[in-house]
Amino acid sequence: MAQFPIEINDQAGLNEAVNYLLSGPAGLGQNFQGFSDYLPSYLRPAGKQGHQPYDLPVTVGDPPTAQPLNPSIYLDIPINNITASPNPGQEIVLTFTVPLATAPFEYGDYVDLAGVVAAGGDPNFYNDAYIVFSCTTTTVTLFTAGTYTWPAYTSGGSVGRNYMNYPNSTDCNARVTVTGPTDQVFVSAQLDLSYEYECFNNISYDVVVRISRGKGFPDTTPGSNDYLFADFITISEKTFTKTVTVGSGTDTLEAIFTTVLDGPNLDFGYYWYILEVEFVALITDVTIGRATTGLRSLTAQVIKQ
Repeated sequence: MAQFPIEINDQAGLNEAVNYLLSGPAGLGQNFQGFSDYLPSYLRPAGKQGHQPYDLPVTVGDPPTAQPLNPSIYLDIPINNITASPNPGQEIVLTFTVPLATAPFEYGDYVDLAGVVAAGGDPNFYNDAYIVFSCTTTTVTLFTAGTYTWPAYTSGGSVGRNYMNYPNSTDCNARVTVTGPTDQVFVSAQLDLSYEYECFNNISYDVVVRISRGKGFPDTTPGSNDYLFADFITISEKTFTKTVTVGSGTDTLEAIFTTVLDGPNLDFGYYWYILEVEFVALITDVTIGRATTGLRSLTAQVIKQ
């Protein structure tokens, strides 16, 4: 066994010490994974728990300019027209009531259409969830899985998203493999968060920061060598209660998880640990705009007994 401290000319002792650290479990171990960053990044509502993309850079390009997309947790944009093919189709084009400075959505975004009145027997026909096909500063084209004969647009409506009361994944994540029933996973995490809010009543609301764990299943898509993750559960969480008055502003919080142990008695498998943020409030009370992560990290290490 290598002795501490290792002499500078003790190559054999140095090799032995490094191999010991890499072999685990008493050292760092080979099954030690994690993520850390300090550069500011927007939370990116992605529509599916634990799925990429997790975030958007605050600035883009060289020289850097402000991120053109709007990453708000809650976003509501009024519209004044919808056009669709006269034949059965899957796409509709919405016109914003007021042209915007930049396109608010990009291809693949999940959005909701609400408050639209349509002609015919079902005035709520258009109000549903869609995927963005394309977007400009004046219009957005939405796609739906079904093929419909669309009724005429009558009035009203807005398009946007509502990821309040929903787990928003950060880019802090790690994947590890559990190989025995006595294995435990040691997880630590840290998050500095700032966000914009708009409050409509004098109320208190919660911000929940949690470590979630999903189990991996091989992706059977031809050519894929990745995993799909499901069965997400909460491993640990911290709740921050905020009291606000009518108006808008910004707020901050710091969440630190130092001694989270998951297991034993975990099934053999491949697991994904993700740090998430959820804003718990009625949108009639408060809505959250841009949420920015600063210093942040998550590490996961398998400890064998």
